[in-house]
Amino acid sequence: MKKQIYALVDAFGRAHKVSVFIEQFAACCVWVKLMMSNHLDDERLFDHKLIDQTTNIERLKRVLNECVSVNFNSDHWSLSHSEFRNLMNALLELVKTNTISYQDLSEAIEALLETDGKRIGNYSISKELSRLGINLLEEKISSVYCPFVAGYKFAHLLPIESDVFGETPLPADEFYAEVHNLLLDRKFSITCTDPILVPTLLGHGGLRQFQSAIAIPPLGTKVYNKVDIQDIWGRFPEKSLMDEVYQLRHMLAQTSERVVCFVTNGFLFRSAAGEKQFKEDILNKNWLKVVISLPSNLLELTSIPLSIVVFDKTKSSQDVLFVDASSEHFVEKVSRVRNKLINADDILSVFKDLKDSQFSKLCSIKEIETQEYNLSPNRYVISEKDAGLEAFLQNYELAKLSDLVEIIRPQAIKHDENGDCVYIEHNLTSLNPVGQLTGDGKVVKVPSKEASKAEKQRILIGDVLVSCRGAVGKVALIDFAVPDNLLASQAFAILRCKPHVSGITSTALYQYLISEYGQIQLTGLVTGTTAQMLSAKDLSNIVIPKFTPGKLAEFEAVRTSVLEKYAQLIQLESEITQLNMNCLK
Repeated sequence: MKKQIYALVDAFGRAHKVSVFIEQFAACCVWVKLMMSNHLDDERLFDHKLIDQTTNIERLKRVLNECVSVNFNSDHWSLSHSEFRNLMNALLELVKTNTISYQDLSEAIEALLETDGKRIGNYSISKELSRLGINLLEEKISSVYCPFVAGYKFAHLLPIESDVFGETPLPADEFYAEVHNLLLDRKFSITCTDPILVPTLLGHGGLRQFQSAIAIPPLGTKVYNKVDIQDIWGRFPEKSLMDEVYQLRHMLAQTSERVVCFVTNGFLFRSAAGEKQFKEDILNKNWLKVVISLPSNLLELTSIPLSIVVFDKTKSSQDVLFVDASSEHFVEKVSRVRNKLINADDILSVFKDLKDSQFSKLCSIKEIETQEYNLSPNRYVISEKDAGLEAFLQNYELAKLSDLVEIIRPQAIKHDENGDCVYIEHNLTSLNPVGQLTGDGKVVKVPSKEASKAEKQRILIGDVLVSCRGAVGKVALIDFAVPDNLLASQAFAILRCKPHVSGITSTALYQYLISEYGQIQLTGLVTGTTAQMLSAKDLSNIVIPKFTPGKLAEFEAVRTSVLEKYAQLIQLESEITQLNMNCLK
């Protein structure tokens, strides 16, 4: 934001509600542009001589509603008459003297919106993300559909000769799209409607067909119920819990060639009926071209991680390219909670090459089927760490974890104050630095007739506990005698070595799982957006190296040494505490 505009915003906006001031500021910018472009007669010009600005405010409303069709009502007008007059005079002077441009005003409005994006229910899309999305359309830009929210962010990056249309359910989004249209001399045609429920862009015999579509729909929402959608266009063959399937189906229905859509990572790995049916269908139709995972924290108002799916109805190759752009190579830290996408050219280069690389993997539909239609790129792209893991595992005989251990997934045990069976439940907070359970745990009382459920998930000596929820990858080893009423919470999976298996012991399993290689395997299978999870199936399929008797003995010696040194550490901490307490006695 230019310093002159920043000074205006700071001077006039600090005493007003942010969202109201942004709307008023944007309206003033539009009025200035219309006046300076000689589009208005005398009855619709700003009169700086008026002491009572009521007439000017009414003129502003009329100008925007009649000349720009932005539906500007400003029911919550907050600028005083003097503030309004001074703001308009300052804007007119800055534009007349070429101190600022209309591009500067457009960018200033967007900068203000970044601080108040929740006002219109969308997310602030950075220029880096917008440009990346547009570049993924390649040459398919003769006619482009930009539905849902903030479609103008994409539309205004397209060539001026492109026919660009959008639909948004948010009146404020329509308002700002029109504002930027005028300030930037663009022709993005936008309609205020819910495109899922009431699509308005119709053609001969059905929905209007665009060459391509690009959007970042509202993320992680569950607004639509297929039963409630009166769809005469046949867009939605499957019923889905989350909205991504409906959003993608709608974009595909309005597009003849390419669709670029930003989605949550959750959509990539979810396998509920609707999502799985959708993924099977688009793969069978050979429409899915590329899936790109992005770094976390790229959006201003949410930490929801993003990915991009690219569909192409004219695609000839039977393979799908997975691109993992979530590594540090693509991240610049902006703040503690915000990242910036960098090296987008490397993503585009991989996208155009359509072959295996450091960041990408070309996969067949069969490979995707074996992964239960999980579209997460980290399932397919071999990172440097993954390559190191593969090299390590080549030196050992391998076995699936489920072949070596019994896997018990604890269920919720409901506390009953009148229960006569008492158990102690431990969760992640019970783990000390050397993987032991400590503390009192949580008392859970259960009636005797319901105790069988609790008995199935009792912790026994020799068990290994693996965290599968929240802080996925934390591991505990029960290597000492424990009370017979200890339970593991739902955060854990209990791994209990099967009798007579060779090449593994509970100590060896623990030491492997806490190692660099074990952690790569555990964290690499994490799913979830707001809450991380490791599924039972993924856990059971982890491959575990089988060790020689000599290596198993070495693990036991290491564990013994760790426990001895930890005991020494506790003793030293106790001595330090006593020294500090006794120094003034």
